[in-house]
Parts: sequence; structure tokens; C-alpha cells
Amino acid sequence: MRAFALFILLAVLGGCAPQIPIRDPEAVSRIWSTLHPRSSAADRITARFSMHVATSERTGRLVGQLWGYPASVIRMDLSSGTGASVAMIRETPDLWTAFIPSENKAYHHAQARAGLALFQIPVPFDARQIGSLLGGDLGPVLPPEYTSVEGTREGRIRFNFSSGDVAYMETPENMEMLILGGRQGWTLTCEGAYSAPAFPDHVLYDKHTFSSPRDGKAVLRVKSLDAGGEWQNRDLDLSLPQDVQWMRITSTPRNN
Repeated sequence: MRAFALFILLAVLGGCAPQIPIRDPEAVSRIWSTLHPRSSAADRITARFSMHVATSERTGRLVGQLWGYPASVIRMDLSSGTGASVAMIRETPDLWTAFIPSENKAYHHAQARAGLALFQIPVPFDARQIGSLLGGDLGPVLPPEYTSVEGTREGRIRFNFSSGDVAYMETPENMEMLILGGRQGWTLTCEGAYSAPAFPDHVLYDKHTFSSPRDGKAVLRVKSLDAGGEWQNRDLDLSLPQDVQWMRITSTPRNN
């Protein structure tokens, strides 16, 4: 009986995996601060990127450019790999608008994700969040606070969140890569860490891989990134032809 009781005790204890300690506890605050740089409503961004999309409904390459104020107004143009215009998008906190030149149609919706779903792009963020992400500011993407932090077997630091779309974030102490895990099963892996004078003290990544067992995969590669750009505020407007056909978006975005 004693042997059996000891066996049960060891089995129970063995089922409770010990928490892996963090080698450098000071790295936790450093990483969190780095991913939340000081920002203001006046911050500007200009980016050019390519995106390869693979879903059950479409596979192909898009070329994009994004410019504006991540805190308020962002413009984003998407073209096909051959250069044909796919969509011209304007996004504010309250309204998402897109013009499809090939169809002379325009769409608008109060929720940006509902609009972006039209293009079957498996990215769980809106254009303003993408702009912040490319600029190394994860404040608009992550929950405001983490609930716990622990080490991983791969030697990374894992931040856990109890609310919001992001369930956890992992990164090694040197932040050479970043992994975000969605509460609904998607992952975002950021690789190719680099720095740029235009974004002092920010950690930037030139490759962003979004993957979802439900929605597919998208690989975004940054071609250029600037904290300013040669554009004026009027360039954030979306010029539409007078005979444009306005379309309604009746579906709502699925919970990511």
C-alpha cells in the first residue's frame, strides 16, 4: 500500500510541471518598455511592403504602401503582383472606407476588420494597428497589462494576458524574434530584427508571418519604413469618382 501511495504521489507531482525561471528578471521590464515606446498623436509613418497570402479562397502576392498617423488616420493602397490596383483604403477610429478601382465600387463600415475581411487577408489587425506594429509600437496590439510572466523551454520569456485578442507573447531576451499567440489559435511571428535611426530605441522586424488554422496564412515583408514621409495631410484623403457605386458590408468580422 505504501508503495502504491508513493506511486500516486509521484504521478501527481510529476503532472505539475515546475515553472521555468527567467534567467534575467530585469529583461522583463526592458522588453515591455521597448515594445511600448513613447508615442503621440502626431507620430507619422510611411511603409512599403509585400504580402503573400494563402487561404482557402485565394493565393497570391500583394504589394502595399501605408502612410499616415497610426493614432488617427491611415491610408493604405494594395496592388497585385503585376502592379494592378486592388484597393485604396482610408481608416480612422470610426470609419473604414475602401475604393476598388477595377469595379468602380466603394465600401465603408464602422469596423475596419469587417472591411478588410473583403480581401480574405488572414491578418487579425486593422491598418492602424499594422502601422504601429511595423513601427515597433505594440501598445495598440497588446492588452494594456500582462497577468503573468514565465520562462519557456526554448529560453524565451513568455508574457500571458487574461483579456484581449492576444493570449500570450514570447521573445528571447535579445528580442531577435517575437511571437504573438491569439486567443482563437492564430500566431504572428516577427523575425529579422533590425534598428533604424528614424525609430530610436525601437526594435523593428522585416518579416511578419500570420498563421491561422482557420483563416490561412499571410507573410508580410517590409520593403521600406520611415517615421515621416513626403506626404501632406491632404494625401490622406480618398478621392472617389463621382459615379462610384457605394456597396454595403452586411457581414461582421469574426472574433479573432
